[in-house]
Amino acid sequence: MPTRRIRSLGRIAIGFALGLSAATALAGAGVYLALLDAIDRQVDLRLHGEARELLQGNATLPEIARRIDRERSDRETADIGFLLRDARGAVVAGNITPAMPLPLGTSTIGRDAGIPGLSRGRVWASRLPGGATLAIVAESEPLDLHDGNRLHILAIGFGTVMALLLIGSLALIRAIRMNIAAIGGAAEAIIEGDLRARVPVNRETSVFGGLALTFNRMLDRIGDLMTGMRSISNDIAHDLRTPLARLHGRLAALADAPEAAPVREELAAAVAESEEILAIFAAILRISEIEGGDRRAGFEPVDLAALAADVGEGLQLLVTESGRDFEAETPPGVRVEGDPRLLTQLVVNLIENAVTHTPPGTMIRLSVRAEGDTALLEVADNGPGIPAAERDHALRRFGRLEASRHTRGHGLGLPLAVAIARLHRGTLTLDDARPGLRVRVRLAIAG
Repeated sequence: MPTRRIRSLGRIAIGFALGLSAATALAGAGVYLALLDAIDRQVDLRLHGEARELLQGNATLPEIARRIDRERSDRETADIGFLLRDARGAVVAGNITPAMPLPLGTSTIGRDAGIPGLSRGRVWASRLPGGATLAIVAESEPLDLHDGNRLHILAIGFGTVMALLLIGSLALIRAIRMNIAAIGGAAEAIIEGDLRARVPVNRETSVFGGLALTFNRMLDRIGDLMTGMRSISNDIAHDLRTPLARLHGRLAALADAPEAAPVREELAAAVAESEEILAIFAAILRISEIEGGDRRAGFEPVDLAALAADVGEGLQLLVTESGRDFEAETPPGVRVEGDPRLLTQLVVNLIENAVTHTPPGTMIRLSVRAEGDTALLEVADNGPGIPAAERDHALRRFGRLEASRHTRGHGLGLPLAVAIARLHRGTLTLDDARPGLRVRVRLAIAG
């Protein structure tokens, strides 16, 4: 299935705000134009009424002129204008002198018409029998700057809508972010090993409350499955370790017996295999214990560089006697929060892993340094390395590569190191040392 890009909350909010703003602006423009059209229709009705009164009864040109004069004298305001011209264009009657010819029919005129006091109006003009023309003009803006006032009112309304939209969008974004942060916090706690973490539920009937309940039910199910799997592996390891220990003891005692001389070599191999099996079960139980996260309560400030230097000094003879070279670069002062025993085991596992999976003559380097707000512990070698496609497999339990099938080991050294790094809220990655393998462990520097 094609993956869909998850858009950021900010982009969604901006898109929503822009869309609603455009819709509001269009609605405001529509209201403004509809208002103008309604005013124009009212003014046109008035113009047509005036024209009917002036032209009723097939009035002659002198009669129309008298009616115009009577209308002018009876009016108290000059909000309507008349202009009667004869066939030659001479003014017969009227109270306006436009600066431009008025078009026939009904249309809108503005300040360019040159009629004093008129900012916007409607004109009705018609050609009469005999060639004369009659024009009637009425204001559609009865007050000065009335059109600007309407725009101002609409702008205030639009601004109010936008302000409410902004406030609502910010409140919605804050609510969504708070709920996403709660889900993210629970997920981070689960990643760090706290399988009891859950998303807080404020209202079960709300959308986010229902989502939190569903998410918590999913976590409950995952927790039950993981607890069950861990219990099975732990039970198997516990139940088998005791009989295996007894078997190992009996094999060792039998190998020391004088009558076992003909098969002593085979018994010694069986003792070694039983020791390997016991080591596997011990490693499984150790990983399960570490992944439980309970050891985090005993964390304390640890000088990681000094700890790594001590481990390197203790293992240097083992490394050199195996035919490998060893170097350590651990300047003091790189401090982290953690369990000293587990961190010691982490370094031991990484060095022993390098010794086990590299040929004699390999250079193994141990280093610790600070990079920003993280402490970086590296164990690198110039051996055969691990292909990039197989590195994830090497970090899994019993994830032995094809090249190491005939090497002693059980494939739990690196997974145990990964579990210790995760317990300390750190990461363990495998990189190319060009040539060889570089194992990098990043931990947060103690504040």
